Amino acid sequence: MTKIYYQWEEGSYHHQASLEIIKNLNIKVEEMIWLDNFEKCWEKIWDESILILAIENSYAWTIYENLYKFNNLDIKIIWEINLPIDHAICSVETDLSKINKVYSHFKALPQCYNYFKKHNIKEQIIVSDTAWAAIQLSKTKEKWAAAICSKLAGEMYWLNILEEAVQDQKGNTTRFVIIVPKKSEIKYSKKENKISILFEAKNIPASLYKCLWAFATNNVNLSKIESLPNIKNPFSYLFWLDFEGKLEDKNVIASLEELSFFTSNIKIIWEY
Repeated sequence: MTKIYYQWEEGSYHHQASLEIIKNLNIKVEEMIWLDNFEKCWEKIWDESILILAIENSYAWTIYENLYKFNNLDIKIIWEINLPIDHAICSVETDLSKINKVYSHFKALPQCYNYFKKHNIKEQIIVSDTAWAAIQLSKTKEKWAAAICSKLAGEMYWLNILEEAVQDQKGNTTRFVIIVPKKSEIKYSKKENKISILFEAKNIPASLYKCLWAFATNNVNLSKIESLPNIKNPFSYLFWLDFEGKLEDKNVIASLEELSFFTSNIKIIWEY
């Protein structure tokens, strides 16, 4: 039985991403299960399981605890989705001017800083998740309070949608990925032209420059580079790299061969 595991409650942005992704898998998903933290999701990574997890946000940076797992586990990415994060302000109240308190996730609240200032909402309370905030307000019926959550969560938990798209950055987007064991036959019907790798540069002069030059000299376009402190080796760094191409492309093969001269290890996350 194939199951999808994602973080947080129904109505969360992880749930929304899962609903989008499920449409194009080559297998039937029997069940979608939410868990209350990333670590519990990672514990479910076996042959017939799929994880839908966020790895970065355009406003709140990278989720490092998820990136590190790719270095420690034999897993791969088979697709990604860039989900627009449109926060709504939802309440049992119907009048926005009465709201003086909001609940939400610790990363969602700063994303609405200017909105709160404009509407003189001074009390901002951190809870575990945006959808959980909506659930609690639905249960408590607290007056003059609101949740910052997705419109979907507001509707699912019978709250009034006082206003949509209240985040300060209108292009706010989170990158979610589909993760399966590397030996899994689960596939996604769509394909892009992207490869992700992790590597550790050798401790030699200009090693990172030489690593990146391996791609430049072979005309491979990089779309992301992220440094990660190497937990196993203090004060050394791993680098996550996204670039365009396919593993069988001649210029990609040449780039990876050249890269190997300046790295102590390379791990190919996969092409998707």
